[in-house]
Amino acid sequence: MAVRVEKTFQVQEPVEQVWAFLSDPQKVVTCVPGAHITEQVDDRNYKGAIRVKVGPSVTDFKGAVEIVRIDPDAHEIEILGKGQDLRGKSSASMKMTGKLRALENGTEVNSVSEVNVVGILAQMGGRMVNEVSNIMFEQFARCFREQLQGDAEAEAPANKPIRAVGLAFSALKASLRRREKPGADAAKEDEETGKTEQETDKEDKEKT
Repeated sequence: MAVRVEKTFQVQEPVEQVWAFLSDPQKVVTCVPGAHITEQVDDRNYKGAIRVKVGPSVTDFKGAVEIVRIDPDAHEIEILGKGQDLRGKSSASMKMTGKLRALENGTEVNSVSEVNVVGILAQMGGRMVNEVSNIMFEQFARCFREQLQGDAEAEAPANKPIRAVGLAFSALKASLRRREKPGADAAKEDEETGKTEQETDKEDKEKT
């Protein structure tokens, strides 16, 4: 099952500073919820994993990331990521194209992702996969901005596994809201959902 996700957001930093971050997988991965790089094979290939928590259990999805195309002059990069859970019941791949555009007071970041899921993950359905992608992107964009601003207190989502149940529940709520509230209202509530997920994680950390 394939899902296409197109997103755009803006940051205050100049395009060259944003490009230095976007073109470095070691930095970008710190803003991908649950993800971490385990090995750099060469300048364009990396091995990594995404940790997913379901109840008390944590599962690693092992995978690889390849920089397929990079154009510093156009500030454009294309990345292909593939992963599979250790039990072999689910797999996913994502081809992501990121492009920057200089603005008068900052930079526009445009992302087009083509996500393909197989197995148990595909049973979630296209609408749910899309909503999960929306929530994860909001978390990514927020972390991206904080890292560019040099926020030393910003906690990268990659430091802890994805909370699958909470994420799926948030996606379900977002999907239901989207049916009732069009356009800007739904988008605003998606952003608030992402904030709620982060606040919950922070509370859990403080308790431990």
